[in-house]
Amino acid sequence: MEQWSNLFGSQEKTYLQLASSNREATEAYNKQILSAMTLLGGLLTLLPLITSLLSNTKTNAIPAYIVGALINFALFFLSKLPLMKKHTLCGLYIGFSVFFLISIYLSVIRSPDMRATVLLGAFCIMPLGFIDRPSRMNLFVTFWFAVHTILAFYLKPRYVLDDMINCLCCSILGCFLGNMMVRVRLESYEARRLLTIEKETDVLTGLFNRRKLFETLAVLETADSERPSGILMADIDYFKSFNDSYGHTTGDKYLSRFGEVLRKFAQNFRLQFYRYGGEEFVAMAYGYSERELYSIAESLRIAVQSTDMDGSQVTVSIGVAYCGNEQVSNYEKVIDRADQATYAAKHAGRNRVCMKHEDTMEGTQMTIE
Repeated sequence: MEQWSNLFGSQEKTYLQLASSNREATEAYNKQILSAMTLLGGLLTLLPLITSLLSNTKTNAIPAYIVGALINFALFFLSKLPLMKKHTLCGLYIGFSVFFLISIYLSVIRSPDMRATVLLGAFCIMPLGFIDRPSRMNLFVTFWFAVHTILAFYLKPRYVLDDMINCLCCSILGCFLGNMMVRVRLESYEARRLLTIEKETDVLTGLFNRRKLFETLAVLETADSERPSGILMADIDYFKSFNDSYGHTTGDKYLSRFGEVLRKFAQNFRLQFYRYGGEEFVAMAYGYSERELYSIAESLRIAVQSTDMDGSQVTVSIGVAYCGNEQVSNYEKVIDRADQATYAAKHAGRNRVCMKHEDTMEGTQMTIE
């Protein structure tokens, strides 16, 4: 018993870990399933409804089919609303509850002299239908199994044993396969997530890489994307000399530590850092005024200068290109402006901030209020 408890506990822990890392992919999948399941469920419910209209022996099932179809179609249209995004799992459980209710109605009330048929499919299909905590899905199946068994005991005693055994077998099989499928889907999402991270991340610094930067620039060309208010470029001062003096291995450790500084700094601001190449780094800033952007760049310069790089001190020259009030069609030009400002900062003595406008250059003499 303890072994089974540890097994289920391990599966639940694995689910929580994988689901937390892949929340967006899981929610997108469940939303797609809710939309497809409710539409398909509504359409399929219409088929027996049409058949009931043509058969005198099935007229008493018409209200159940009508209610089932209406609920499915209502859930389908609700699933398209933005507010439903937070309640997708609730919609899925409601949809499958309707499925179980109709199946139990057909098994116990509509056909008390026949063994359950559609209900068996419900017990097999539901655990395979979407992604949620295995314990919650198993409990949901157990609840409907208990409901049907109790009703069958009172309303169709002739086949209660057959139905109980058949439903139990289908429930166990469905839950077993369903739990496996949940894990397989999440592991697939995790593998895809890690591959994306590997593709988009600079291994040495842990920041986004140049490829990710240009993917971001491509997204900025779409109409509904959030546009940055400015771009910062930071260039480590005298890094080439440091690399030549202490070797590439020490230089790599230096860059890795610098990446940690930038990641920590970005936690307090709306900044996305990218390694542009060598010792150059680009940051996309969102929602800041010109003075705020300059102030952030100055704070970054001070933060870097104040950091102990394993006994060495590092400084950066930072170029700032503000574009919040511009209609920018090509952000590579804004990066070029930030790059020009960085060169101006270096020529002015390094360890300083310069801001480049479209037609003028300003240095650290800007007054920050």
